[in-house]
Amino acid sequence: MIRTNIAVLGGGLSGLAAACALEEAHADYILFERRPELGGFTRTAKVGDFCFDYTGHFLHLARYSSPARVPYANLRDEDWMLIPRKACCYVANSMVTAPLQYHLGELPQDVLEKCAKSYDERLSEVRDTPRNFKEYLVHSFGRSVAELFLIPQNEKTLATSVDRLSVRAVRRFFPVADDAVIRRGMKKEPVQASSYNSFFWYPRTGGISALTEGFAKRVQGTRLNHEGCTVNLAKRELNLKDGTKVAWGALLTSVPLPQFCLMTEDPALVSATSELTHSATISVNIGVSGDVAPALAGLHWVYVPNPAIPFYRVGVYSNISQGVCASGHAALYAEVGVRPEKLSNLDLVEVENQVICALEDLGWVNRSRISCVVTHVLNCAYVHHTPGAEAVLPLINKRLSEANVFLIGRYGRWDYTSMEDSIDDGISTAKKLIL
Repeated sequence: MIRTNIAVLGGGLSGLAAACALEEAHADYILFERRPELGGFTRTAKVGDFCFDYTGHFLHLARYSSPARVPYANLRDEDWMLIPRKACCYVANSMVTAPLQYHLGELPQDVLEKCAKSYDERLSEVRDTPRNFKEYLVHSFGRSVAELFLIPQNEKTLATSVDRLSVRAVRRFFPVADDAVIRRGMKKEPVQASSYNSFFWYPRTGGISALTEGFAKRVQGTRLNHEGCTVNLAKRELNLKDGTKVAWGALLTSVPLPQFCLMTEDPALVSATSELTHSATISVNIGVSGDVAPALAGLHWVYVPNPAIPFYRVGVYSNISQGVCASGHAALYAEVGVRPEKLSNLDLVEVENQVICALEDLGWVNRSRISCVVTHVLNCAYVHHTPGAEAVLPLINKRLSEANVFLIGRYGRWDYTSMEDSIDDGISTAKKLIL
């Protein structure tokens, strides 16, 4: 039996940040991570001279002025770059500046006219109070813009129908429609449509793992290759897969919430998991010799809403930082959204082939120049904000807090948050326990 005042389950960003705060306070804690390395999805796979992140991970800062100001991260500003976003949406065989709804004037004239007419008529399309995310999109931007881009893009990314999603799915990551900006964009006038990722920070070399490596330097009380199996809330015991029992006074967990609820074997919590759904992402990373295709030159990522194309987004690491590959090479990724229950039957080699074929058809990749392909599977990618989830989350939080269990991070809290949010969440939750 291992005994600790505070157990931290999960060594991703929120777990590491919490552990750093506990370390500074000289608290009695242990961090358990099921993998042989820390970082969660904020990691970088290094293959030869290529660095491939676990999908596009960029540091968006709102609370802190620069990476060096992020608590416990041990970062130096000179090792990072502040980058203005260069993103497009591939629609109607055209590259349109993102967000598309604010750059409609870049669409072909016939498509623009249809979207403009639909936008003017939008208030008659749906009720004054939209009941779901789909109705919100139509109500805010018009049916044509919604059906051209916003609905298919979100459904590909989230691997679900947007009419399942709550209107509250619209948070700071999806700004409320700005009529003046939309109309200026239709006329190709300069627009200032800011969003949380208008600027982002990225390491000069080595990929996004620089962020988690900085936190990991401060953390001493870690147990790698230790995976939780069951949790006894009444006894406050964590049972590890190797048979070890851990007695704790408080437990911080960033384990995906449905999985953690199942681990408790608590009937009410197990029942609640039926309302907690999410998407998975398959990220196909590609290293190529030579420059990227002209269509992708200078772009950081491209949204691809066409349902006939397998991926929902293509990103170019090497357009962000040349420090992720050798000179004369480029590094890309393509993300495919899938329902998690389909992962067990997917042929990843076939997925890779479909992605590469689609990239070739678009003229964005030449197969003969591919140096390597590395595929990452994220079993839990995007949380679905549904009315059902919103109903059970307060009940889950109440039941767990009564047992001194505290949820942290994007997947622990079952929310859509930035890396900065996860860091602050881990720190603030840990500090509440040691005051």
